[in-house]
Amino acid sequence: MACCPKNYPFYNWVPKPLGIIILLLMFIPILTIGGVYSVNSGEMTSGLGIQSEHIQFVSFMTSIGMAAFAPFFYRLVCIRREKMMCIVSFSIMYMLSYVCAVTDSIFLLGLCSLVMGFLRMVLMMVNLFTLIKYAFGMEATRNITPGMDPQTEEGWDKLDREKSVSQPAIYLFFMILGQIGTSLTAWLAYEYQWQDVYYYMMGMTLTAIVVIFITMPYHSYGTRRFPINFRKFGSVSVFSIMCTCIIYVLIYGKTLDWFNDITIVRATVLAVIFIGLFIYIESSSSSPYFLMDVFRLKTIRMGVVLFLLLMIFNTSSMFVSVFAGIGMKIDNWQNAVLGNWCMAGYFIGGVIAMIFGSRGCHLKYMFGLGFFLIGMSALFMYFEVQTEGLYERMKYPVIIRSTGMMLIYSLTAVHANQRMPYKYLSSWLCVMFTARMIIGPGIGTALYTNVLQNRQQYYVTRFAHDTDRVETQAAASYDMTVRGMRYQGKSETEAENMAAMSAKGKIQVQATLSAVKEMAGWTFYGCMLSMIFVLVYPYRKRNLSA
Repeated sequence: MACCPKNYPFYNWVPKPLGIIILLLMFIPILTIGGVYSVNSGEMTSGLGIQSEHIQFVSFMTSIGMAAFAPFFYRLVCIRREKMMCIVSFSIMYMLSYVCAVTDSIFLLGLCSLVMGFLRMVLMMVNLFTLIKYAFGMEATRNITPGMDPQTEEGWDKLDREKSVSQPAIYLFFMILGQIGTSLTAWLAYEYQWQDVYYYMMGMTLTAIVVIFITMPYHSYGTRRFPINFRKFGSVSVFSIMCTCIIYVLIYGKTLDWFNDITIVRATVLAVIFIGLFIYIESSSSSPYFLMDVFRLKTIRMGVVLFLLLMIFNTSSMFVSVFAGIGMKIDNWQNAVLGNWCMAGYFIGGVIAMIFGSRGCHLKYMFGLGFFLIGMSALFMYFEVQTEGLYERMKYPVIIRSTGMMLIYSLTAVHANQRMPYKYLSSWLCVMFTARMIIGPGIGTALYTNVLQNRQQYYVTRFAHDTDRVETQAAASYDMTVRGMRYQGKSETEAENMAAMSAKGKIQVQATLSAVKEMAGWTFYGCMLSMIFVLVYPYRKRNLSA
């Protein structure tokens, strides 16, 4: 690595406090910009006349791009050309944001999201390591450089304790900034049009480019050879296609009736083929893009299990939005405001993780507490779901769930990294992003949406069977609606049809609330079983002499 100037990455005239503020503010566009935004998915769906599954699928493409970047992590953060990398990446994201704003092609949206996810990780990691060096004078790459691993158990244990404090702090910073960006895009989509979110992102990236151009000098590349072999982008393509096929099956399975649809069958076959091809290429290559040996580490395998369980049960966050939307008729902006309470949970969970991590508390107790809190959030919803709920009370399950989520989310990586040789770090990041941002949420979304639909239909059939003229309340409501429609000038047939639709709507609401209540109960049981599992699981650190 080339020696950096004293005030790297800024000109000498830039005061250090100002430089730190610039690097911190740079994370706002980095964490906010993306292919699609969940908060304006409803507006995009109606504006483009497409299925909501399309938006879900495209949003996962951003995650796939982020995971595809991970094996390049170490080599890119060592380049130390902040100005060049930021200007190039922000310029590309500026153009891709414009394409997303004007296109109605799902293929283009997905492709742009994939590239933007890759570039987002480039910017995030480069900016993070530059901030650490600039603000604290620490060369963080020394703690991830292969060959510089601690040689003693005491050295590894000291490093693990440091990670128990530093990683929750970093996750807390990123997640709160990410939620602020989510709230901002929700406000833009609500007040204006969904396209305006992209135009705002274009403005932020342009501002970032101007600030970088003014405050940072040009730094030449320190060595003759670029550290990334571009032939490895063949492996990137194989990995991306593999993950895309898996997500396609999980997202569109319910809509297309699973394997009764030929595209689901084709996607499944392609997923199997590309999984096999990926394993073969990386196992036989002399300079692999991804180190398959990473799965030999027990802590890595447990980390994957923890992330999968966490992201599956974290999908229970849909209970609040479904209940608030059906039972309280709130709009997307109110739902987004309600979601902002998760920042309080992130803060509480992050502080708990840092306090107990600094005191050497065994991680299994933090994992157990995390699953317990997610279960308590589901239990709260079980007792809270009713035909008339209070909007103000919905912040409590959001805070409780996000607290438990933050504990597991920030400390799982600490456990997986215990005594992990530095050469596996980039491959672990790829595994982590794939499990945490692609496979886990994909399985959770498929599971919860399918079960919700199934139980809705069950309760609709059950309630409709018991709703007839014999039931006094149903008959009175039906007759009242008929009379009201007749007073408005409707014919007898039209009035009866409107009354029947009204009765059906009430049954649908009751069925949805009953389905949510039942699913909340099963989520509670699942979280309790997961809590018992993480508490009794035998945690063993890698034997250094082996």
